[in-house]
Amino acid sequence: MDEPKKAGILQYDDEKHWGRLIYIAKKHLDIWSHRNIRPDYGQMKLSYMPLIFNVQQNGITNTEISKKALIAKQAMSRTVKELEEKGLITSQPLKKDKRSYKIHLTDDGKKFVNDSNTKMLGLIDEYRKLVGDKEFDITVDVLSKIIRYHEKLNMETDDADE
Repeated sequence: MDEPKKAGILQYDDEKHWGRLIYIAKKHLDIWSHRNIRPDYGQMKLSYMPLIFNVQQNGITNTEISKKALIAKQAMSRTVKELEEKGLITSQPLKKDKRSYKIHLTDDGKKFVNDSNTKMLGLIDEYRKLVGDKEFDITVDVLSKIIRYHEKLNMETDDADE
């Protein structure tokens, strides 16, 4: 089958359209998060999640989170300020570079992450019941490989831009 014909079929096959599947899966996860995580913590924005779930036990710099979570530093600065106001994180400027700072979870932040992860494990259990352990593990492996591919591609593009 030639490429234009394949592309046309793909456009109208909702079950096989890769872009649609990824987009809809993300939207459903957002809806699930609003229903299952947000009620316990009030005004939690979805924009907080990539930042707070990338803070490691020994802390992480704003630059590291920006790269890991694909968040622009400018947008992240606002999110850091809001999470500090909510008492979920703290941040301290680095001694060697005052423009960068190290972010740590507070006790409330750790509780939020632990509670959220417990709920996520429940959702993962539901997924495993739905598709089986083997298929779920394969799905995670495949998505991880695709993400690593894009990360490598983005690093190569970033290197070429410099």
